[in-house]
Amino acid sequence: MQAEKLEHSLATSSAGRGLPVAVRGSGCRIWDREGREYLDACGGAMVMSLGHCHPRLVEAAKRQLDQLTFTYRFSFSNEPMAELAGLVREIAPMQRASAFFNSSGSESVESAIHMAILYWQHLGKPGKIELISRYPSFHGSTLGALGLSSSRWRKEFELVLEKNAIAQVAGVDIRARRSEADELRFGLEQIEDAIASRGPDHVAAVFLEPISGASAAAVVPPEGYIDGVRELCNRYGVLMICDETITGFGRTGEWWASSHWKGRPDIVTFAKGVTSGITPFSGMAVAENVAEVFLAKPEGFAWGHTFSGNPLGCAIAAETIRTIRDEDLISRGRALGERLRAGMETIAASSPHIGQVRGKGLLQGMELVTDRDSLEPLAGASGRLAGFAKELGLMIYSCSTPLGRRTLEAVMLAPPLIVDEADIDEILAKLSDALRKFDACPHAETA
Repeated sequence: MQAEKLEHSLATSSAGRGLPVAVRGSGCRIWDREGREYLDACGGAMVMSLGHCHPRLVEAAKRQLDQLTFTYRFSFSNEPMAELAGLVREIAPMQRASAFFNSSGSESVESAIHMAILYWQHLGKPGKIELISRYPSFHGSTLGALGLSSSRWRKEFELVLEKNAIAQVAGVDIRARRSEADELRFGLEQIEDAIASRGPDHVAAVFLEPISGASAAAVVPPEGYIDGVRELCNRYGVLMICDETITGFGRTGEWWASSHWKGRPDIVTFAKGVTSGITPFSGMAVAENVAEVFLAKPEGFAWGHTFSGNPLGCAIAAETIRTIRDEDLISRGRALGERLRAGMETIAASSPHIGQVRGKGLLQGMELVTDRDSLEPLAGASGRLAGFAKELGLMIYSCSTPLGRRTLEAVMLAPPLIVDEADIDEILAKLSDALRKFDACPHAETA
C-alpha cells in the first residue's frame, strides 16, 4: 500500500505523521519498509510474550487454518476451546477454575462486569450492581471497561460514564511517600470505605490490576495489599476481579501477577500475551464457586461475543501455554527480569529525572520527574524519552496518566520472555543512550 493511502487508514492513530511501515517481525525485533531494525522492548503494548512470529505459534495457526477457523458458540463447541479451557484450569490462580474466551482485553473486562452482576442476580441479590475500581488504572476502551478506568481517554465520554454505577478510589499512592505500612493501611481503607459508603448490598465487585499496567507503569502494591482486598471482599460479600490483561502468562515472573500473593481472585481477565499477538484473543478464568452458579442455569453464561471461543485463537493460546511450559520461560523471564531491573536502576542513578524504577519480572517501569526531591512529574517527558529511544531503534512504552492536577509521566519496558542476556544488555545500552539525550534537553521535542 502506498504511503499516502496509509494516511487515510483510521486504524493508524497518528495518520499523516509519517509512521514507519512495519513489514517483518521476528523474536524481539521488527523491521520497517526502509529496512530499519527496531529492538522491541515493550512488545508493542505489552503483547509479545513470546516475541514476534514465534515459530511454534505460527505452526499452530497454520494447522488450525487447515481444519477449522470459526464456530458460533451457540451452535457448536470445538476441540481447541476444550483443550485451552483445560490448560487454563491447570495454571489459573484459583483451583478448579472454569474458562471463557473472547477477542480483546476490553471484551474480557466487559464479560467480567456482566458475570459479576448476573452472579448476584442469580443468587437473589439484584441490588448488587455497583462496581469499585481504583485510580490510576486502565481496563479497556469499551464504555464499561473505560468506566472502570482513570485514563486520559475518558474525558470525551465523561457525561456518559458518570451515569454508570462505578466508584473509583485511590489505589497505591505512588506520590505520597508514606511508609509501606501506612500505604497498606491507606489503600485498604479506601476500598473498605467505598464498600461501606455505597453499601455492601449494592456492590457487586472490586476490579483491580494486581500490578499496574499502562496507567501507572508497573506499580507493585505493598505486601499484604492483595491479601487485604481479598479479606475485605470476603467480609462484605463482594467479588474480587483481577485484570491481568498485561500481567498474565509469565510477564511478572509467575503465571499471574496475583499469584505473587496468597489472596485468590474470583475472576481473572486476560488477553495480550495469551497469543503473543498472533491473533486477537482474551478470556476469563472463573473460580468454581462463581462458575457453578452459571453451570446450574440452562442458559449458562450467555453474554459473550460473536468470536467467543474462536477455534483459531484457542489453538494459538493453547500452544502459547505449552511453549511457556516446555521452555521454562517463566523462570527464564524471572532471571532476566532481575538483570533488566538491575541495569535500569544503574541507569536511573545517573539521571536527575528518574524518580523511581519499579515492577516485577519482565514488566518494569521508570517514572520521569523534574527532580528527585519534589518528585514532580515532568510534563510530556514520557513521550519525549520514548521518541529518543525510537530514534535509536529501541521501542519502549510511554505512559502518561492523569493524577489529580498533575499527569504521571513514566515509561515501561516489557520485552518478551524469549529474550536472552545479549538482548537485555542491548536494551539497556540503547535506553542509557536515549536517557542521556533526554537529560541534555528534557523539555525539547524530538524530531
